[in-house]
This record gives sequence, structure tokens and C-alpha cells, in this order.
Amino acid sequence: MNLSIIIPVYNQLFYTKQVVESIRRVFSQSTKINKLFLVIVDNNSTDETLQYLKSKEYLKESPNFFPYFIHSDENLGYGGGANLGIKYILSLKEDCDFLIMNNDMILLDGCIDNLVTAAYLSNDIGSVGGKLLFPDGTIQHAGAFLNVFGWGQHIDAGLPTSFINQITEVEYVTGALFYIKKEVVDKVGIFDNIFERGYFEEVDYVYRARKEGYKTVYTPFAQAIHYENVTSRDIVKGDSEDVKKQISDKNQIKFYLKREQEEYKSDNPYKVLISSEIYGEWSFCGVMRNLAKGLKRNGVDVSIAPVEYHYDKKNMIDWEIKEMILKPNDYWNRVVLRSSEGDHMYLMPPGKQRIAHTTGESTRVPKQWVEQLNNVDKVFTTSTFFRNVLLECGVKTPIFVLPNSVDTSLFKKEGSRLNIDGLKGLNFVSVFHFGERKAPEILVKAFCNAFTKNDDVTLTIHALSMKFVLEQKGMSIVDWINSIVPFENRPSILVTTNYISDKLMPNFLRNFDVFVLPTRAEGFGLPFIEAGALGIPSIATGYSGLLDYVGEENGWLIDYKLVDIPLQYLPYFHNYIGGQWAEPSVDHLTEIFRHLYNNREEIKKKGEIAYIKAQQYSIENIGKLGKNLIFDK
Repeated sequence: MNLSIIIPVYNQLFYTKQVVESIRRVFSQSTKINKLFLVIVDNNSTDETLQYLKSKEYLKESPNFFPYFIHSDENLGYGGGANLGIKYILSLKEDCDFLIMNNDMILLDGCIDNLVTAAYLSNDIGSVGGKLLFPDGTIQHAGAFLNVFGWGQHIDAGLPTSFINQITEVEYVTGALFYIKKEVVDKVGIFDNIFERGYFEEVDYVYRARKEGYKTVYTPFAQAIHYENVTSRDIVKGDSEDVKKQISDKNQIKFYLKREQEEYKSDNPYKVLISSEIYGEWSFCGVMRNLAKGLKRNGVDVSIAPVEYHYDKKNMIDWEIKEMILKPNDYWNRVVLRSSEGDHMYLMPPGKQRIAHTTGESTRVPKQWVEQLNNVDKVFTTSTFFRNVLLECGVKTPIFVLPNSVDTSLFKKEGSRLNIDGLKGLNFVSVFHFGERKAPEILVKAFCNAFTKNDDVTLTIHALSMKFVLEQKGMSIVDWINSIVPFENRPSILVTTNYISDKLMPNFLRNFDVFVLPTRAEGFGLPFIEAGALGIPSIATGYSGLLDYVGEENGWLIDYKLVDIPLQYLPYFHNYIGGQWAEPSVDHLTEIFRHLYNNREEIKKKGEIAYIKAQQYSIENIGKLGKNLIFDK
């Protein structure tokens, strides 16, 4: 195949020479590009750029490498300069893709070929960006998105270059290294000339391409060093923030006014509006994001109406979700699915059909739940356990079980591990939000009853809220553990309360052999399935919603007895009034710990079954079930 590289420049000859040299070097190594056309568009530079472009040094041809230049009598900026280059290449009647670049770049080995590889992974990929690095080697750009304030923001800037190594669909990629297929240019055209120099042109372009069915991806394998804003500073004379104020503000307004005028059209008969909290890191936000993705991937036109107030909204880096948020909230044309506590369904918009999505952990729900759930068309809940609770409490509306899903492309056996010091021969792990319902004191007591400091075993607890909750009680983590068991002869217990992102959680969990959580009740129990998707079996209380997944074939169930739920320490105590939950047996959990210490092969066998069963809960599978339940298929 053939490629044209187009570089608009204004002064900064040093960088122009540097990028040309890197292009020649990378092209000489290419196994994918037959002919390369390099077009530098001089935006009326005032230094010696034009003389260089006329020189033999620049115009020197090598096999299948053809350098050209275009001089403009005025500074047309990034978009205008790129348009001149695109038009020139089209006039040559050469069948080639386009790579639009800045001149303040150094392409690293394999950059061009890896852009091409990513572009042709599927027919619906229209444009590609690479991993741009600061001169110190840290990440400057790994894809980009429009943040909560409407500004463009690079993903994971400042992280080590070893991070973010997966080809991913993104909202947009920077115009500094912007690969566009020729078929996209044929359909979408050139950059819109309404924008001033250097900002939002590429954002607008990928939005236009998306309307034609093309998506934009980031590839970490195409790398370049980018010095950033060199030309803009020369034009505007200021630091990067001043540049953004003088140029980007105007273009931002133009971009959003243009989007406002666009009309959304869809003849898809399967339309859903999801009304839910969506931005947070809490598990139910992740559950709803996965459900939206699953429905979309099964052919449903999904619009998301986040219930967070404007000041609670956070950046949405995940383009698959953001694209659904940006769709019209035309509830009158859609089935409406609201996910919340059962007594908040009064906030559900009217729609062609009204579906309540809810769950809980108690054996009883308040009267207001029943009344509101009996005034919708369908009720979806996450487990057989809670479906039975709703039926027993008087909900007459048809109730269907729609389990939560796990991202099996993320939670998979293969992958790297986070480095954790202090691990031993057998390693248990527990992940939870610290509170009464998770029974953390039973976990620690049983583990310490089962083992001593001389045993080759560890328990790692990852509880994000643990430190905060204990500080409210005037305790440290060490104080809390000491209040349960004395330090003397205690086995190794490792505790982390640091935030671990969704992307890194599998890397954390792969270090461990068995997941354990003696929970008092679960509406579903997603962490058990996430562990299972990694081939890690679970120890769990033999009660509540988790039983739809965890059984004796893929885990170990702790004996329990039912007790009244104490309300004193529960933040949402109204939902638990008069209900019961499990009290797991410390003695039985102790026995299970010792049994596994002496029967390691059993762990591997049950881990394999846990892995196989977890695949049933993929985003795609649960999305298919959801579509069938919503539309009575």
C-alpha cells in the first residue's frame, strides 16, 4: 500500500529537519509501505524553512520516497495546511492513506507500520493515533477525550511508557499523529475550515467520520516523541495555557455549536434509555456501564441518562459509554430502564415500557419499594435470591433475573501481575468495601485461628474504605486487627487501602490462589465472578445472591445461621429494617482454610470450573439476555 504524510509547518526549522530525518529512517525499515509521499506545507514561515524545502537536502529522492512542498502566502494553521496537502495528494491520483503530523516530532522505529496494522484490524476503523511520549519518555498521549469541562485531555499523561499497551477505541486522537484511511477522506472530506489554528480540527473530523460509521482507535505500538505546542507558541507567543486560551476557547465554542445542530436519526426498533448513576467507581456504576455495553453490542440503540448532578459528573474516558451518554434522552421513543433502590423508581421517566432494575441483601424490602415496583411494567433483579425476596414481600409485577456481567476481555487468566512483597506458598485474597455486611472480623479471626506465623500462607485484604471508616472510630488498621486477635504468633496479613483501577485489578488478583469473603449477604457478588474469570476459586458464605455462581463444584461454602440485621452502623438502614442476613461460622471457615492448606490440588481443579462458569457472565452474554428480557424475544 501507499502512504502520504502531510506536515503543516510554521517556522521551527530545527524540528522540521528532525522529523524529516526520522520519517526517512522509519520508512527505510517499513515492510508495509510501497511508496511514501511526503508533503510539507509551509504556512508562510519567516525563518529559513522555505529555503530548506527548496534545497537538495529536502528534495533528495530515495527509492519509493517522494518529497514535495507547498508554500502558502498566509498562515492557514493546522487544518488549512493539512487541507492543502490532502488536495495535492488527491490531485496526483495516487491511491494512498494519509498521515497528518506536526513537525515537532520524532517517529520511533516501527511507528508507521504499526499505525497501518491498527488501521486495518477491521473495516470500521477509520483513523488511528499512536502513543506520544514526552522527551523524558513518559506518556504524553494514549488517546484523548473531551473532559467534563469540554476541553480535550490526553489519556494517562505522565505515566511510564510501559503502561497502556492495548489497542483501544477512543473518543479521538491528537492531530499531532493522525492516520486517516483514504476511504474516510473520500466520504468525509477534508478538515472543516471554520476552526482557527490548531485545536479541535481533529476532534471534529473523527466525530464526522463516526457519523459515517468509522471509529477511532489508539495503538500503543506506534510511538513518537512529541515536543508539543512548538508552532502554536511561535504564532501566539506565550506558554501552553495562553495558547489554549487564545486559540482553543474559540474553537471549543464552534465545535459544540456544530454538534448541537446535528440531528440524531435511528430506525433501530430496539431502543432503550438507561437512567442510572454511571460515573462513579462503586460497583453498581460499573454494573450499569457493562449492561449498557452488553445491550449495545447485541444491537440495541442505547441512550444513557446519568442521574448524577452536573457537579458530580466526572471525566468519562470510556468512549463506548460516552457515545451512549451523548445520544438524545428521548424517553418517549424508548423503553426506559431505571437502576436504583426500589423506593427511587418515582424518578423514572415515562417511556414505551418502564423497567425497574434493583437489588438488595436483606430478606425484606420496605413497603415503599413494593408500592413503586408494583407500578412499573417489569422488574429486573440480579439474583434468584432477591427475586424470591421481592415475591415474598408482595411484588406482583413480573420479576426477571438479569445477572451482573464481568468484562472477560479484562478479567482473563493471561496477563501480567502487580508486584506484591511478602507473598508465600499459599495466598488468599479478599476484596471488599469495609463494613458490617462484609464480615471482615470473621475473616481475620478465622484466618488467625487456622494458621500461625510459621505457616507458609498469607491473607491479603484490599479494602478501599477501610482506613477512612476506622479513622472515624478512632482506630488504625493495626488497632483493629489487634482488637480481633493478638499479634503474638499471628500469620501474615497484608492490607492495602490504595485505589486500584479496573484495568489493574486483574493484575493484582493474579497473584493469589483463592478468593475469600465471608459476606453476610450479597445481592449478586460480582467479585466472586471476577476472581473466577481469572481461574481463582472462592470461599463464600452459603447464602444469598452469590449462590447463582458459587457452589461446591467451583468453591467452598461456609455454614451460617440467619440473624436479625443490626441497623446501628448501616448507612442505608431504612432498606434493612426488620430483615435478616447470615452470620457465617468462624469455626467452619477455619476448617476450610486448613483443608485448602493441605489440599492444593483441589484449588486448581475448582479454579478451572470457576473459570469456565465465569465465561457465562460476559458482557456480551448478559447483554443478549437483557435484550431478550426487555423486548420479550
